[in-house]
Amino acid sequence: MNRILTARDVQRVEAAEHWRQGGVETIDTPDAGRIVVKGQRPARNPRLYTALNTCARLLGVPYLKAAPLTGGAASQATEVARLRTLRAAGVRVPQVLHVADQWFAMQWLGTWPLAVVLRRRELHGGALWRAAGNEMLYIHRAGQYLGQAFARNMMVGDDRRLAGMIDFEDDPLLVMSLEDAQARNWLEYVHSTMWLAPLPLPEMDDALDAWLTGETPGVRQRFAHACQRLAWLRCLPSQPIFGRDIIALQAAAAAAHRWLRRHRI
Repeated sequence: MNRILTARDVQRVEAAEHWRQGGVETIDTPDAGRIVVKGQRPARNPRLYTALNTCARLLGVPYLKAAPLTGGAASQATEVARLRTLRAAGVRVPQVLHVADQWFAMQWLGTWPLAVVLRRRELHGGALWRAAGNEMLYIHRAGQYLGQAFARNMMVGDDRRLAGMIDFEDDPLLVMSLEDAQARNWLEYVHSTMWLAPLPLPEMDDALDAWLTGETPGVRQRFAHACQRLAWLRCLPSQPIFGRDIIALQAAAAAAHRWLRRHRI
């Protein structure tokens, strides 16, 4: 059953402030209850695109290049369209509730991103990690893909179960193929979760093998290629003093190296 915002709900949103600065705001409305309102954001700094694309080219992994984020009405239209397409395909994403000139409202899924749950070392983190990977394989088998498959974009509900995926302002298919985008999803997931190790590494490696076995040959080939190109980064330091970004990259590269050894590539 589709939910829509009443006039009172819209009035409540219009009276709010945070989304007007291009933010995401959780609002309790009179009739629809708790919703998420997302204001239009400015375009991403083009220097960031240049840096990301240069890194992808130098590393020889073209499917890590940046998807354009135009900002404003164009990005809002992209996100609304992607949410509706994914939801129609049976993917757990927020339902779009209302679209206005400067904002849109969607269903509230939960308070905590998976990344936060994993960093807190909560007991159910391992089960959630597996659930998110299973969900991504389902998404790919449905012929779909995520925009940014990072743990920060995977929401956990109050029942401590995976509630769904968020953040679809950019569309990777504008700059790459479907199988490129799907391989990129796995690389993003590995990068954002392996350093947190919610399960013993052998269990995580086994799960990754099972997920990739369920993928198309094209996705597996691209993932293997990325592992070959990135495994050397396991030599990066893994001590906390070097910061999360370096630790995450080192852990993902170490996972890539283990994958190559298991598959004798």
